[in-house]
Amino acid sequence: MKKKIFNGIILYVCMFIVGICLLVWADKVTNFVSILLGSLAILYGIGIFVSYFKNNYRSFSDNLYFVYSIVIAILGFVMVFRVDFLKELISFIIGIYIILSSVLQLQEIHNVKKRVNANMKSSVVLSCIGIFVGLLCIVGKFIIQDAIVSFIGIMLIIYSSISFVNMFIIRKW
Repeated sequence: MKKKIFNGIILYVCMFIVGICLLVWADKVTNFVSILLGSLAILYGIGIFVSYFKNNYRSFSDNLYFVYSIVIAILGFVMVFRVDFLKELISFIIGIYIILSSVLQLQEIHNVKKRVNANMKSSVVLSCIGIFVGLLCIVGKFIIQDAIVSFIGIMLIIYSSISFVNMFIIRKW
């Protein structure tokens, strides 16, 4: 149980730090990450592409790897030359994660409430705020592109703070 709490604390502190970095250096962080991931995807795609032509005996799975290499390389080029794509993708993924995590917290609150029969309104409200924050991250891609990552940073800071407090409220019971 203590290991689970310790892991939760580490996770929320890291999310808080990532949120601050995204808030302060939003443009630099996403540009760097997008170009780095795109370059790695291009190199990986080219590697698979070259190994396909080196192999004289091609099977069906080799043909699938050939198509896979082309898709990965194209995705890499998109990430290198269209950095905004990564910002939209990050916003969507983080929003989904926050919503799923908050729904799981609601389920845990419900289970604790059944066992202990305690008033857990504050935890329910905090989890509902987490769901709302997740929805804002998903819908947030309609905000000006440069503000998306700062917005995500703010949402991560809020979410990690709420989850940190909520973790201790739930564990108290």
